[in-house]
Amino acid sequence: MLKRPLSAFMLGACLFALGACDSKDDPAPDAGTTVDAGTDAGSTVVIPEGHTLLTPSATEVHSLAWEGVETPLRFAFVAQAGHHYDLIVEAGSDGYILELRDGAGTSLDYGIPNQRVSETPHAWHWSRFAEGSVQTVEVTWFSAYSEAPVAPFSFRFVDMGPDDHGDLLATATPWTPSEQVLVGRGEHWGERDLLSFQSVAGNVYALDCTFPTPYWDLSIINSRGQRFGITDNSNFTETQAATAFRSPGGMFYASIKDQQDSPTPQPYTCVLKDKGAEDHGDTVETATVLPAGTASVQAKIEMLGDKDIFSLGVVAGHSYRASCTIDGGKGCEVRHAVPGGEFTEDPGDRTKTTFKASQATHFVLVQTNPIVPARWVEGHYTLQFQDLGTSAP
Repeated sequence: MLKRPLSAFMLGACLFALGACDSKDDPAPDAGTTVDAGTDAGSTVVIPEGHTLLTPSATEVHSLAWEGVETPLRFAFVAQAGHHYDLIVEAGSDGYILELRDGAGTSLDYGIPNQRVSETPHAWHWSRFAEGSVQTVEVTWFSAYSEAPVAPFSFRFVDMGPDDHGDLLATATPWTPSEQVLVGRGEHWGERDLLSFQSVAGNVYALDCTFPTPYWDLSIINSRGQRFGITDNSNFTETQAATAFRSPGGMFYASIKDQQDSPTPQPYTCVLKDKGAEDHGDTVETATVLPAGTASVQAKIEMLGDKDIFSLGVVAGHSYRASCTIDGGKGCEVRHAVPGGEFTEDPGDRTKTTFKASQATHFVLVQTNPIVPARWVEGHYTLQFQDLGTSAP
């Protein structure tokens, strides 16, 4: 339900007209006054001036008319420790921008889920706040298709109960890469669990999960929401998922979603491993140097999109063949380049390439196809070299 400050009484008239108002018995505290937090601790808190206090309800729908293009709707709610809150914007709401902030004014969530009157609901998932903490929500009208509001902002605010892991960057569960298994649950559809971990630049991190159902989404993101390692069940029906990425360093987050339509009591399990530094460089500047006469080298494709580059010592005028074999049902592709030139591949069989050396070194690149699997497993391969002498390639 909504508990309106005095500055919001005119807004209350809109609520009565739309049939989505609170009971007349609800108190309406002045903006900035102290109110009962309603938490387990039974403490009192101060609601920021100009904000309407939200009290969770599973069924009550609030429909608010916009006061103007530049006038945001401002709300606040008092959190219970570890609980999961959904702000569900109903279908038929006009376009908007939403920002969630903590009591210090730090932005916790921000987005523009729709830029016109919506056809489907959109749920914002927030969880794992401190007991009695005050969170504020600011909603500003926004549309790419009209110059003024044409529909109200309709929503429900629901307490979904305890959540085992946070789904905001600021409330993510700290995690240390190790062999230790992490256990979590998908409390309801769409909610995610975020696990934060510090990474070392250049190291490869692998995330491997087992879900109770074949409905899931798995990725590794940074603080800007960019997805590095990624896989989902859009094309698979497997209950195991894995991904890996090479970190540029700093804080990263494992984003884990069990997307079963109805909650399941069975948990998912995940392991996050630090695989250490990548075995071979992926640029000509960081290429692994192989002396002339090298017959073969063992290496790994450690994550999707990985490529290894080798600087091979060669004899000018000689022709060479480089070929690759890899385990795990993967396919490897081999390309070559003269120093300063572009990598090229032979037509037909991409697992091998033939070239004629013109200098004392020649570059060879190994990679796999970019198809995203449900469960990434590193591929161990052997790269072999054959000196064909002065015969034509």
